[in-house]
Amino acid sequence: MSNTLDDRDHDSLDTLQHDDSSASPPSGCRNFAVGCGCAAGALLLVVVAIGAWVAMNWKTVVADGAKKVAADAVAQSKLSADDKDRVLKRINQLADDFKGGKVSTEQLAKVMEEIAKSPLLPLGLLMAADEMYVKPSGLSDDDKEAGRRTLQRFARGAFEKSIPEKESQEVMKLLTEKQANGTDKLKERLTDVELQAFLKMAQEKADAANVPDEPFEVSIADELDKAIDKVLKP
Repeated sequence: MSNTLDDRDHDSLDTLQHDDSSASPPSGCRNFAVGCGCAAGALLLVVVAIGAWVAMNWKTVVADGAKKVAADAVAQSKLSADDKDRVLKRINQLADDFKGGKVSTEQLAKVMEEIAKSPLLPLGLLMAADEMYVKPSGLSDDDKEAGRRTLQRFARGAFEKSIPEKESQEVMKLLTEKQANGTDKLKERLTDVELQAFLKMAQEKADAANVPDEPFEVSIADELDKAIDKVLKP
């Protein structure tokens, strides 16, 4: 099998590289995942990045490399054993089908678009903030539980767009710090005062958007299947 991309692959590759609406996740959610260092964020980045990564390199070599990265991220994640198995199996199948020519670059780009529109990224936001800030904090158990509900509501508002992206970014600035190169990076830790300020603003945004005070729980494996199946099994 040739390792070069045909003309249609090049056309679709241009779409992956330049069409922000299809290949790039919402910037608010993306900033939560970038640099967070937690397995949940790493897993979601693998899922979102695999298409562009594979498409921009030789199919055979990079598809196999993507599978290795996905395996490492899934192994470290907090997902259940069943979800780990399902997510890894689906990512591996997607990479194998692309390498074997069963999935085109154009289809892969559409899969990435569906993933970007799914609840996967807000869920990554939720899981990252809980793991990094809420769990290790000095807040009481009751306050931690209330904080998780606030995170769930905020993630739901970001996903459903009832909380405008500009306002989501305003909240998230409380979690980031400027690096020497001018980019923002998620803080490795927050003081309890900083965490409370973040949760207070997140709750205010959720309240203003009338986000229901109820759990926002979605299966990562189910949502990944839905995004892929919508494109490959319409």
